[in-house]
Amino acid sequence: MKKILPTFTLISLCMLSCKDKKATKLSKPDSNKEKYVMSPTEKKDEKEDKGFIVLKNTYQQKDWLKLYNEDHSEWKSFQLTDTFNDDDIIPYMIKPDYSLLIFKFLGKENGFYKVLVNENENTIKYIKESDPQFLYRTVEEHILSVFSVGFNEKENPLRTAPDNKASSQPLDDDSFYYPVKITGNWLMVRDDHEKNFWIKWCDEKGHLILELYYDA
Repeated sequence: MKKILPTFTLISLCMLSCKDKKATKLSKPDSNKEKYVMSPTEKKDEKEDKGFIVLKNTYQQKDWLKLYNEDHSEWKSFQLTDTFNDDDIIPYMIKPDYSLLIFKFLGKENGFYKVLVNENENTIKYIKESDPQFLYRTVEEHILSVFSVGFNEKENPLRTAPDNKASSQPLDDDSFYYPVKITGNWLMVRDDHEKNFWIKWCDEKGHLILELYYDA
């Protein structure tokens, strides 16, 4: 019996050791899971912003606006009246009472502007390039057309020159900051005291990092 016990103990230890090795092997990360596949959304996010399709300020509310499907069939026709409300159309900016309508521009296809008409649902539709009601603006052009801009003071402080090493200045919460001119990825802004400063308008990937304000 004394001889059997050590043998049994040895067998038990071997079995435990095998189980431990098996457990260790299973705990290793699957090599296939280590391969990261970028989602379509992330691929889209890598691309720089391409601009905006803007309703012209000459628009009259009696005029009809048209949006098209990818096959160029008409998707929706509407008038941008003061009471306009459509859950299908949630663009970058819309203020019907100001006749303000702005879509993110995604590219051109066969004489059409490709635009994002619903930011929540990622709905893509098309506008004819020849449509007299709309115009294309680059991101830079559009920034310079707005009333004022907002920015993250901690991540994007006001600077005395378009240089990351230039001295920074405190934000005046009671002042608007009006866009003046763009140099590279820097925007000159002017405050209510007629003082000029510089902030970044885009990140390294060309994405807009400002809030755009269209009225006071």
